[in-house]
This record gives sequence, structure tokens and C-alpha cells, in this order.
Amino acid sequence: MRTLIIGDVHGCKDELEDLVTQFAFVRGKDRLFQTGDMINRGPDSLGAVKLGHQLGIRSVLGNHEARLLRIFSKPELGRTAKDQFYLDRLGADAEELFHLVKEWPLWIDDPDFLLIHAGVQPGIKHLAEMSPKIVTTIRTWDGYGENLDNSVDPPWFDCVHWPKTVVFGHWALGGLVIREGFRGLDTGCVYGKMLSAWCPEENNIYQVNARREYSRLDPQ
Repeated sequence: MRTLIIGDVHGCKDELEDLVTQFAFVRGKDRLFQTGDMINRGPDSLGAVKLGHQLGIRSVLGNHEARLLRIFSKPELGRTAKDQFYLDRLGADAEELFHLVKEWPLWIDDPDFLLIHAGVQPGIKHLAEMSPKIVTTIRTWDGYGENLDNSVDPPWFDCVHWPKTVVFGHWALGGLVIREGFRGLDTGCVYGKMLSAWCPEENNIYQVNARREYSRLDPQ
């Protein structure tokens, strides 16, 4: 048995298929996981999620899925213009996507690794005590959890010691992270870069090129 943990897909269904093919996935033998943010920004969010379901991929909740859940938790008249813009980007598939992702967990605590979308909250030892907002959006740590994306603050993984390897996504600008105890797999496929994955048993990185740039990466 091998395991493949795939980074942020953002609707890049074709690249997801390319990556699984490159890995030579054997159905019923190998395991597939994914870091969340399977949806939005890219060309085929629904296709990517359905492909994930067909392949048996286990995904955690990313900030884009979490936002979709928050929007659908509101009455339609209570949705903001930003909420509606987000739904418009997903188009007619938004409600079906909501039903497909609403049961995704915030993390998967495997015996060999911890899979979480953005990162672990520094200073807290138990996952159940961590803020859902922080574990789906953290990039840097200010000591308080108020500003989670500030270039003058250290990356969150400089502030954490965890008993197993933490595998995460969410930070395309940060690129591939390969360091003791941490694997960061968001390499900006939707921004025209690469879709990346890690196989723990081989300690090997698998990557495929994006077929094109689908969205612009905001350096801010």
C-alpha cells in the first residue's frame, strides 16, 4: 500500500487526473488524501470534487469549502454582495458542491501524519481545542491569532512541534515546504504553476504542470 497526499486543487480536474495517473494509483490498494480547497478559482470545481469521490480521495475542509458552508448557513436575504460574488464564481454547481463537501472534516489524524488545510494553532496541543478559522487560514503567527498572514511574522510551522508529520496546503505563495515534520503542498496549480503531492512511504514528491494559468496569484 502506498499513500498519496495531494495539494490544493482549486477546480483543476485535469491536473488532478494527471497527477493520480503519474502516481500509478492502484484502486483498492493505494490511499489518496487531499489538503482541501478542492474548489473555486479553477475551471471545474464540481468535476474535481466528483473525480475525488470516484477515486476515494479523502479531503479535509479548506477555507474555500468552509466559506461555501458559511454562505449556505445564511438565509438568502442575509447574504452579502461578496457572498453572492463567491457563489457566482461557482455558478450553477454551488448548491451541489455544498452538499458534496459539507461532511468533510477539519483534519484527518492518521497514525503516520496529520492532514490539515492551513496549519496547526501554535500553543495548543489538542486538535479539538483549535479554532476552525485558524486551522483553515493560518500562514503566519503573531502570537495571538489575530493576523494570520503577515510577512513580518514567522511561518506558523516555525512555532509548532508536533509528534507526527503535519501535511498542509493553503499557501501557494510559500510554495513547496519540505522540512523535518512538515510538508506544505500548495504549489499554485490554479495560478499556472504545479499540482504537487507527497507519498510518505517513498518520501517522494510527485508533481504535474498546470495546463495553463486559470487565475492570478495576488502577492498580497
